[in-house]
Amino acid sequence: MRQPGLCSAAAVFLFASLPATVHAQQSDVLEDFRDESLQFQRPDVLSVQERPQPAFDPVPYRDAGIEIMPSIKVDSLYNSNIFAERDARDDLIIRIRPKVAASTQFGNFNIATAAEVDHRQYLSTDSQSTTDYILGLRGRFDIDREGQIYAGTRNGQRTEDRTDPASPLNVQEPVQYRFASGFVGAARSFNRLRVAGRVGIERRDYEDGRDGLDLPVDQDFRNRTILTSDLAAEFAINPDISVFVNGSVNQRDYKAQPLFSPSRDSKGYEITAGTSFQLSSLVRSEIGIGYFEQDFEDARFEDVEGFAARAKLEYFVTPLVTLTARANRGVEESSTLGSGAFVATSFSLTADYELLRNLIISASGGYERNKFQDIDRRYTIASAKMSAEWRLSPRYALHAQYDFRDQEASGTFPGREFSRHRFLAGITIAGM
Repeated sequence: MRQPGLCSAAAVFLFASLPATVHAQQSDVLEDFRDESLQFQRPDVLSVQERPQPAFDPVPYRDAGIEIMPSIKVDSLYNSNIFAERDARDDLIIRIRPKVAASTQFGNFNIATAAEVDHRQYLSTDSQSTTDYILGLRGRFDIDREGQIYAGTRNGQRTEDRTDPASPLNVQEPVQYRFASGFVGAARSFNRLRVAGRVGIERRDYEDGRDGLDLPVDQDFRNRTILTSDLAAEFAINPDISVFVNGSVNQRDYKAQPLFSPSRDSKGYEITAGTSFQLSSLVRSEIGIGYFEQDFEDARFEDVEGFAARAKLEYFVTPLVTLTARANRGVEESSTLGSGAFVATSFSLTADYELLRNLIISASGGYERNKFQDIDRRYTIASAKMSAEWRLSPRYALHAQYDFRDQEASGTFPGREFSRHRFLAGITIAGM
């Protein structure tokens, strides 16, 4: 039986930042610290992806109270449309991701750190090759069994995917940006009531690009500092049902703007409330609905407001099959000149099947609609994915994946429209 006040408030924050993130990734130092600082205890029932596999899980190196987990992923990837355009151009990509993570605990302190490099080598179109990196550090202090304090930081460089709705349309090479972030958070239980809060800051600096005529494409107008504050509370009515409320406020400050363009600075908030429930051992759900608003400093950008939703429903068909449905609606920043933001609405359904103890097969489908403010542009995106992970031993695992994305554009300024197929196969080597 579940204990009171478990995980729904954390799940709502998780959906707000990464709707597609799976639970198994929450403990990763390099994942979003917004998840980490508000992560609560999991329910008794675990999905196929959450369930540990002691016979096949990687084994870290341990010495003097320190655990070190080295790993490397090597993938070969075929992309049928590397530029995400109507006139498709394909390529074969080799992707190599070495990573090392370490953690230790002394007294009431837990410290974890990780570093990862991500290199994509395009075999026919070398100009698209990129190298990213990320460094992370996180600490947790357990005040007692009912209270924790968190702090962390992440720094690195990322490459923006050309399929991202915020990605510019007219650059020869994918846009890269550097980022630095930090946060502090705390969580406390009071019998049936669980309260958690977090304050964070992130700074991004984008590199300029070049268009088809080799002229500069300014990206400095996207450089920004984002301040966020989150507060969540959950009350357990009984061991299987709880209600929650959470709120988030943000402030976005941009360093520079193109000449004669309006300021992109804005302030906003989102508040949602809902329920988390578990029906026997078959259904687990977190559903939150509410309202969001983003107000721009310059009146030439239209303020955005509307209905907010964060929902997740898991159906445990059998111990070997898990169905997961997700829904999300909120406001996102736009990098398009003349548009301050867009409203994103998405739905997805995923099926995970443990065919063998060491072989998990997954299939998913999704639908997304993005409506831009200030300009007449709408994106309708349909996606599908199939994947398999075969753990040969604690040290070695094979994986394969196929995914499809079809993006249709409409409006006076329709933007990017394309279809893309990707096939991936690779190996992961981890642990000692």
